[in-house]
Parts: sequence; structure tokens; C-alpha cells
Amino acid sequence: MDQDVGLNELLKPPTSFVRENYSAFLFAPFSRKLNRRVYLYTSDAYALWVRLESDPNVINFNERAPKVPIAIGTRAVNAAPRAISVKKDKTVIVHSFVGDLADDALDKGDASPWTVWASNHGFSHIIWSTQSLQECPIRFANLKRLLRDVSVAGAIPNASLQRAVLSELSAVRRMTLSKLVEQFPLSDPSEVQSEIARLILDNVIYSDIDRNPLSLITELSAHHAFEAS
Repeated sequence: MDQDVGLNELLKPPTSFVRENYSAFLFAPFSRKLNRRVYLYTSDAYALWVRLESDPNVINFNERAPKVPIAIGTRAVNAAPRAISVKKDKTVIVHSFVGDLADDALDKGDASPWTVWASNHGFSHIIWSTQSLQECPIRFANLKRLLRDVSVAGAIPNASLQRAVLSELSAVRRMTLSKLVEQFPLSDPSEVQSEIARLILDNVIYSDIDRNPLSLITELSAHHAFEAS
């Protein structure tokens, strides 16, 4: 692109998807946050989506941001960040991976080209490594499972069932996932679990997914977060 772009354009994905990279595995999950399918070529890109999709402070993002002119030393190239996201407090974050635009080849003390570009536009910048993307492996694995329960095209949250779930949890200090599902014998257990998953992802109810694999004995609470043991 010959000219820079504004935030609205940075957050607008292409109207259609045309596969360009046939050598990498393509992930195409549905995003409930964006109400559209997202397209991710690598495991790191998928991991970044998991973080953005599951973070209740992120209100918008684009995993297929357009290319923008960016300076690398004395030359300029057209490149696209890995993602652009916006938080509830309106902070805009540019996401890149280690090695993008030769970040790992910069002289010590030199700023990343994406850091400079982001700063010039009033944005923040995060450089992700594979390790930082999947920090806390247990939580990361649990978030992927929760997202599979709710990332379904056309799925509509059941607000009345969510209220009922919260009512049951409000009456006790904590309850296991299995016990909570049993409180709704007339409802489809998979639907109950999907609504519980939404409430966990939205930080409406607390769970111990940071410490233990998601299962029927996962503990839930409407009152307090679970402290690390």
C-alpha cells in the first residue's frame, strides 16, 4: 500500500478468503467475538487467536490486517502485523511474532520496526514467542476446550439458562461442573456446559482452570477467584 491506513481499515478483514499458503496447516475456527470465521496458518497464529478470543478485555481484533508501509533501517517495506486488537479501555495493540521483520537480527538496543510503527500511531506493541503465547500450558489447553464449546456459527447464548446457572452457584461457596450440570435435569447437558463455558470465558464465574485440566470435577464459583495452591 502506498499510503498509511487508519484504525477502521486495520480492523477490517478482507471480504473473502483466498488461500495463499498451501505449505502450512490452516486453522479456521469460528469467532463468537467477531461473529465470523477466522483464518490462521500456523500454530502460533492459532495460539494468538485463543488468547484474543478468550480475553474478556479484548473487544475487537483482526487476524488479517492489511499491509502497511513500515521502515526497516533505511528502507521501507509493505508488511502486515500478525493481528490488531482493541481493548475495552480503547488501547490498540499491534501483535507480531519473534523474527517478524528480522526483529531477532536487530542490533542490541534497536527498537523493533513494529514497535516504532505502533508508537508513531499511538498504539502499543507486543512481540510474541511460541513460549509466551502458550504460557501456563494447563490454562491454554483449557481455554481451547472452552472455545470449542462456544465457537459455533449461529449459536445464540441462552440468557435464561445463564441466569439459572448463576442462581445455583450463588447459593453455594463452590460447586463442581458435574454437580452444576445435574441441577438442570430437563436441559440438554451439552447446552448447560456450553453456557457454563461462556460464563467462564466472560469472567462472570470463576474456575480452577489455571491449575487443573477441565473435567467434570472442575470447580466453579460465583463468589471468588481460586487462589493458586
